[in-house]
Amino acid sequence: MARSSDLTRTLDQALGGVAATVLARRPRPMPEAPSTILLIQPTAIGDTLISSGAVAAIAERFPGAELVMAHGPNNKLAVKMLSAPVRPVEIGFANPLKAMRAMRALGAEMVIDLTPWPYATALCARLSGVWSAGFAPAINRRGRLFDRAVEHRTDRHEIANLRALAVALGAEGECRMSIARPATTPPGGLDADRLVLAHVSAGGARAAAKGWPVEHWVELVRGLASDGWQVGFTGVPADAAAVDPILAAAGLPETSAFSLCGKLSLAELADLLAVTPLLVSVDTGVLHLSAAVEGRAIGLHGPTRAQRWGSVSRRAHGIDAPHPAGGFINYGWEEHDEAGAIMATLRPETVLAAARAMLAEAAIRPDAASA
Repeated sequence: MARSSDLTRTLDQALGGVAATVLARRPRPMPEAPSTILLIQPTAIGDTLISSGAVAAIAERFPGAELVMAHGPNNKLAVKMLSAPVRPVEIGFANPLKAMRAMRALGAEMVIDLTPWPYATALCARLSGVWSAGFAPAINRRGRLFDRAVEHRTDRHEIANLRALAVALGAEGECRMSIARPATTPPGGLDADRLVLAHVSAGGARAAAKGWPVEHWVELVRGLASDGWQVGFTGVPADAAAVDPILAAAGLPETSAFSLCGKLSLAELADLLAVTPLLVSVDTGVLHLSAAVEGRAIGLHGPTRAQRWGSVSRRAHGIDAPHPAGGFINYGWEEHDEAGAIMATLRPETVLAAARAMLAEAAIRPDAASA
């Protein structure tokens, strides 16, 4: 799965293909008025946020049902931010048999698998004994395990795939991202009007390939600081290891560039993303959190493409690296011999020019904010 090892993923695909042939489901009618619907979303924060609109549409389609979301340890905070009323239940899908027993104990009449490719979740849905729906990607045969299988396409944004799944269940609407967040107070000393946020660390199996070179970040930060903007680097405490070398190489005063790693909760970060003039981020969950609050953002894409995984905020812009191997990742685990060279071809002067153009749209200039 998205956070699994290459070995686990290989076993999932090899054994799952056999199981899908043996356990192929003969489709049954969808329950008309289920009392409990189980949603499977065991992966990362970004995946959970991207699915938020589809989850809200499903909740509206079945107003009398309790929605239960089976999630993992990495995305539990994101599940709590969903606008739809869901009851979170942490289930470890690394052990499918244990996960299946836990799912059965929930007493759902429907299981909806929101993940696009792993067999583990599809098998859990198939063996739960109840009606199930999920994705049928071209790369494998997992669609055979569902009562209702929906084509999963890699030529459209993932939100469009999730909308197709929701529509197949009778839901309506655009399925735009939808989260709820409590009002928060950002840490003292931050001037949101002058603040540009930056996020350097990606997640998932190919996190290293999604990273932007340190020297590119340094040039971007120096350019923004010279224009009067403050640059704050976001992340969890462990991300400081990637941020600190950038700050050291940039050589700027702490009033111009600083680390916010480990200093913001997910809800505080969401509030900040909604009001700051700009976020610059690699392809990861923070970019999708910004999209959920209609933040102004620039997404840096190389192994992935903005059309497939970029921010869907109307105030966002995705920049794709020009390397010919760009866009080889569609599901998160794909490999390419030139993966490590792609992001370096996305030049800092290109990003800085885009940032300056977007910041020109901000209501308050940095010099006016500091006056």
